Amino acid sequence: MNKYTISGIVVVAVIGGYLGVNALFTKSFEIPTVDVTRGSLRITQQVTGRVDASRAFTVSAPRIRGLQITRLADEGSMASVGDTLIQFDATQQLADLADHQSTLKIRQTTLARAEQEYTIQKKNLELDMQKAERKYDEQKHEAPRLAEEARLELDLARLNYQGKLDQLTGDVQKAELEVQRARDQVTMEQHDLEQLTVVAPIPGMVVHLEIWKGGQMSKVQEGDSPWPGQGLVNLPDLSEMIVNATVSEVDAARVETEMPAVVTLDALPGQRYAGKVLKKSTLARRKDPSSKINVFDVEIVIQDKDDQLKPGMSAAARIVIDQIDEVIKVPLEAVFEKDGRTVVYLNNRHEVEVQVGRRNDMEIEIVEGLSGDETVCLIDPTLDEPGQPGDRATEPELNKGRQLPSGASGQRPRGSGSRSGGKRGH
Repeated sequence: MNKYTISGIVVVAVIGGYLGVNALFTKSFEIPTVDVTRGSLRITQQVTGRVDASRAFTVSAPRIRGLQITRLADEGSMASVGDTLIQFDATQQLADLADHQSTLKIRQTTLARAEQEYTIQKKNLELDMQKAERKYDEQKHEAPRLAEEARLELDLARLNYQGKLDQLTGDVQKAELEVQRARDQVTMEQHDLEQLTVVAPIPGMVVHLEIWKGGQMSKVQEGDSPWPGQGLVNLPDLSEMIVNATVSEVDAARVETEMPAVVTLDALPGQRYAGKVLKKSTLARRKDPSSKINVFDVEIVIQDKDDQLKPGMSAAARIVIDQIDEVIKVPLEAVFEKDGRTVVYLNNRHEVEVQVGRRNDMEIEIVEGLSGDETVCLIDPTLDEPGQPGDRATEPELNKGRQLPSGASGQRPRGSGSRSGGKRGH
């Protein structure tokens, strides 16, 4: 074996060893892929808010002084119409009612006596007047002096009859007035007594409200002495639930009433509920007192019924702005920008230039470049190191080729400004 052969063997061994070691320590990673699909693309607007009942009734304390709660329906319990929600101490009202009922009986007795006296005296006066009339008839043809005396006695009887009858009538009317006053007091006390038992005017779930007590706000409970007219219990009707949400003033023009929506809740992962935009506020407002962001209030009715839905739950809703049928679409993470071109990478890492169309928060339409039966990469396979799905998927993914939803002409879509580099913005 000559020296050249030995040198060649050494070189080959060194190169082979280098490649083997390099292959051993070279990082490799698997590229996640996804199939291109064909179907409907929904253009949606994401909003967040809280679940509430479309109808609710606040139960307040009656306008009576000296109230004290002796019984309170359990919070979270379901009440039907007529069920007792709050019972107040009725000791004082019962005592006052008994006193006024006693007074009424006395006044009624007094009235009965006045009416009896009126009847007796009226008959006596009528008898006296009849006697005077008969005497006058007998003596009016007698001597002038006797006739005059009889006439005077008749006039006096008539005057006495009318005067005493008027007096007796006044006594009866006074007694009747006293009876009516006593009866009104009894009615008032009975009304107050009835108000001490507060019942549900509508069906719903019992929610205790906070009241001011002991120098701080806390939920109402048995033993409390609320102010007259103070709200104590909220009674939301759970038969129809809504989501009270807000949408930014930039996106508000896209949202209209009657648009369908899909509602999800943090407390019920995996559950989806059909909804519909019930109304949108006419005027914008500050998102909160310290914010400069303007928002519009949106009310979405939840059309599906579920007893698990409760007021106060955090909710999100995707309002369907528009829907495109029979389009080729890929996830946003599969579209990249390279040197001003919009591209995707097939599972064989081959680069394909595409033209994109409309998009939502998850998917984007491929207008040209794909047939719909390919598999594409979710990570740029040309990177030296693996990234996360969607890395460097910027301008094509968010903006290029975007069109306005139908009915929103003239509105510039969000994110229409050019960006370069970085992760996608949603």
